[in-house]
Amino acid sequence: MIKLFVAACAAMTLSMAAQAEDVYPSRVIRIVVPYAAGGATDFIARTVGERLTKAMGQPVVVDNKAGAAGAIGAAEVARSKPDGYTLLLTITDSQINNTALYKTLTYDPQKDFVGITQIVRSPALISTPPGTHIKNMADLKAKTASGAKLSYGSWGIGGLGQLAGESLNRSLNAGMVHVPQRGEGPVVTDLLTGTIDVGLSSVASAMQHVQAGKIVPLAVLGQQRSTTLPNVPTMAELGFKDPLYDSNVWIGMLAPAKTPQAVVDRLAKEVRAAVGSPEISQRFESRGMELTHTTTQQDADTYRSEFGVITQRIRDLNIEPR
Repeated sequence: MIKLFVAACAAMTLSMAAQAEDVYPSRVIRIVVPYAAGGATDFIARTVGERLTKAMGQPVVVDNKAGAAGAIGAAEVARSKPDGYTLLLTITDSQINNTALYKTLTYDPQKDFVGITQIVRSPALISTPPGTHIKNMADLKAKTASGAKLSYGSWGIGGLGQLAGESLNRSLNAGMVHVPQRGEGPVVTDLLTGTIDVGLSSVASAMQHVQAGKIVPLAVLGQQRSTTLPNVPTMAELGFKDPLYDSNVWIGMLAPAKTPQAVVDRLAKEVRAAVGSPEISQRFESRGMELTHTTTQQDADTYRSEFGVITQRIRDLNIEPR
């Protein structure tokens, strides 16, 4: 009788443990950001993670895995167990640009992930340190025409920052040297220290320094001006015709492929609720981000429409794959 009782208790314990594991989430959730701390992606991850901690009743931690234009962090998530406990919060580059940039990737952006939601679109900003004495795009054009040897920095090889920078470089016949960084934060640091002459970052990463007069804005990418920097013209307004300048960077959350649909739906619901709250939406918008917080289907549709355009532009600009 005692043996039967012990066996029954053991079976009950195992059953309860299994049921607890089936209740999502039941432990820490890790959000991998494949870029350095301090940029817009990192800011989004930490803000959303803090809100998810409260909404889901489990700790949500952010893990920065920078390097290889986002490929290192993305690959780690692609290899992770598809259970909703390891997520990727990234920008367009790691999921689209890298397929044309690298001869081989240790992950397949089109097969190894399921989109949860695109959270925001972040306009890219072209700016310069005050020490260059460049105050607008006409000044930049005049300085390059004078034969000045300049440099431009971006958040990584093959990213939208470099694509836009290289397109501008060729439009001006400037011969600017590209200085790639491991994320937007270091680009902004380079601008603040005068290490580079022109920088491409998001409005979100640079805005506070623009407002403080420590960085001079020249133009934004996108079809419309930034709502937070309304006096800064778009590249199209300035007469630059490359359709690439109409692009924005999206920041979204993804999970490994084969993550249960119920888990994906729960995460999408909670992230959209967090981003849609007045407190968070105001915080993002005040930093120059355009809210999207799409459904998983909208996320997939946008991804498919952008994939061909961006990868073709990388080839057109002869950005060499690695």
